Amino acid sequence: MRKLKKNGFTPLETIQGPTPEKKPRFLTGFTLVEILASVLVMTVVIVPLMIYGAGNLAMDVEIRQKIKCQMLTEAELERMKERLRISFSEGFTSKSRWPTNLKKRDSSYNHYLVDRTVTVVTSTLKMIEISGGYDTDKNDSLGTDETMVTLATQYAKR
Repeated sequence: MRKLKKNGFTPLETIQGPTPEKKPRFLTGFTLVEILASVLVMTVVIVPLMIYGAGNLAMDVEIRQKIKCQMLTEAELERMKERLRISFSEGFTSKSRWPTNLKKRDSSYNHYLVDRTVTVVTSTLKMIEISGGYDTDKNDSLGTDETMVTLATQYAKR
């Protein structure tokens, strides 16, 4: 061993710190492969969920339209029966929109249409048929694919 100097070390010796320990895995970060794998897994999970949600949303809109159309068509049928109670000889065959007071309350009713047909079966019996639907192409006419509800009843004069 060499002679010690004043400070206690020979010039060629260096002070070694504690031996470096291996860092834990969670402190080193993610590798590119791990990130790509997690993105792939997330894509495989999220994309079908988004498609499923969009399909449900479209189905929800269609169901709301059908329910609203059903209620409006039933109300129109009752209105037609009431008008026949007042005047049995009146004719009602026409194509029209829902009553305007209904559209003033809710503008979403603007594209619901109704087709009315009253057929005279006998002098005391009429058959009423009302078809209601949502005018998807907005041409003020119900096509066969736009008709959602068709209600029919018979009304007898008493």
